[in-house]
Amino acid sequence: MKKIISLLCLALAACSSNKTSSSPEEITYISESSELQHISNDIVYIRDIIKTPDNKIYLLGDTEDYEFSGAEIEYLRPLLQSEYITPMLKKADKNYYLGISIYADRSNNNVQLTYRLGMPVKHVKTLRQSLQGLKPRWTNYYNDGRCNTNDFFYPAPADCKGKERPTQLVFEIDAKEDRLNGKIVKLSNRDDILKNPSLPIAIRSYVYNYRLKTDKEKRSEKWENTKEAVKDGVKDTLMIITAPIWLPLYSYGFSRRIG
Repeated sequence: MKKIISLLCLALAACSSNKTSSSPEEITYISESSELQHISNDIVYIRDIIKTPDNKIYLLGDTEDYEFSGAEIEYLRPLLQSEYITPMLKKADKNYYLGISIYADRSNNNVQLTYRLGMPVKHVKTLRQSLQGLKPRWTNYYNDGRCNTNDFFYPAPADCKGKERPTQLVFEIDAKEDRLNGKIVKLSNRDDILKNPSLPIAIRSYVYNYRLKTDKEKRSEKWENTKEAVKDGVKDTLMIITAPIWLPLYSYGFSRRIG
């Protein structure tokens, strides 16, 4: 599946100048950012996945591409393993599953990606090799959680003591703190690449779109929060003022129930 493309043919026609920070403390979760407004959800098809000589991975979508670099690409290695990705995409087989979700900050052209793989355990060795040496940013389990291990690299599936021998493996990078951070770009030669894609078929994926809130939206949201705070304050004040009336009645009723 791996496609090596020369640096010359990978010139970008358009690309965000905003660099995605690789520093965890600087990363905010797009879907939970108070600065962003959710605008739409789209179904997109990832037509190809390529790794380039300058150590980047691109997911080529219908009309745009998603670039990942640095440490983030190491966690995309499982998507480059033809041993299970090819049958996963070619066959309508319930034993294989691949799901990709992309959270897109349209105002800054940043993305965060999650994915989930399901496959027969016969592929576990290949999957482990693709992740060897990486700090865990994933969750995995066998047979729908009936056989778990905290260490993905041990035990072997047959070692789940007291359980039936597992046949299925689920691997996912899905927790918000484990999302893979990249950016939205567009390759100038994407049409040429897609004439001969390395993927047997496109991957149906989901994109959740967000943008920066306008000043008007921020003011409206602040006003709504203020109104709620005032309402809660008035309620608390009334409770205190009327306590001499309702508290004795409540105490009397409570004592009757426990008596």
